[in-house]
Amino acid sequence: MRSYLSRILLAQLISLGIMGMPLAQDLPRAVVAVLDYARVLKVSDAAKGVGRQIRQYRDGFAEEIRADELRLRAAETTLKRERSGLSPGDFEKRRREFREEVLAAQKRGQNRKRQLDRAFKKAMDQIQGTVIPMVQAMTKAEGYTLVVDKSQVLFASRALDITDKVLLNLNRKLRTVTVPKPQ
Repeated sequence: MRSYLSRILLAQLISLGIMGMPLAQDLPRAVVAVLDYARVLKVSDAAKGVGRQIRQYRDGFAEEIRADELRLRAAETTLKRERSGLSPGDFEKRRREFREEVLAAQKRGQNRKRQLDRAFKKAMDQIQGTVIPMVQAMTKAEGYTLVVDKSQVLFASRALDITDKVLLNLNRKLRTVTVPKPQ
């Protein structure tokens, strides 16, 4: 009985395999390309320009923050020096005002960072918005059936890597991106 069931099971598996064969033969031949997307977004001319602009904005913001710090340190020193001459109520009022100034400066710094992050994202979105259609066009023109990010590939032949082609095309098409001034 067991032998009979084994034969039936084997026959079913064989028939499934035979039926599945034509489906596998109808699939197109896979043409794979590998793209180091992170490298494209880091070393393209446009990305380097974005980095330079962001550093300039960041340096300007750092100057503003340093000026705030100097002003607040001077105010703190003045408050400490005048403490003995103030009534407890007046000192508490001035200490509260000073604390509000500190909190306002911290909030300005956080807002500047958020503004800078938004400006960076907007500029990088413009680069990405150019890269994706470019890769899609290359996929169609070159006959690739699959383009995978290099970070998702354990090993691939260098012949499959299209990163340099994409960089070359991107540098021709989009040399610079203007980072919107953080507001």
